[in-house]
Amino acid sequence: MRQNPDIEAAELKGELLLLNNAASKFYVMNPTAAFIWERLATPTSEDELASALCSKFSDASPQQAREDVSETVKNMREYGLILDD
Repeated sequence: MRQNPDIEAAELKGELLLLNNAASKFYVMNPTAAFIWERLATPTSEDELASALCSKFSDASPQQAREDVSETVKNMREYGLILDD
């Protein structure tokens, strides 16, 4: 999976905002979602994302990282923010 190239991203006051022009909606990303979004600049898998999340956030257990990635990716797909290759 990877970022949808039609989505615009901008940082505002330390938060990442994503704009889906096609849906006329914007989304504010929490730190976990922002990290996942940035990692999806190049195609990657959920397992790779979970591993990277554990490395970035030392207090995240592997199980919690997998759950967070799964939920975040599910929502990003639903909102049209990411594409599956």
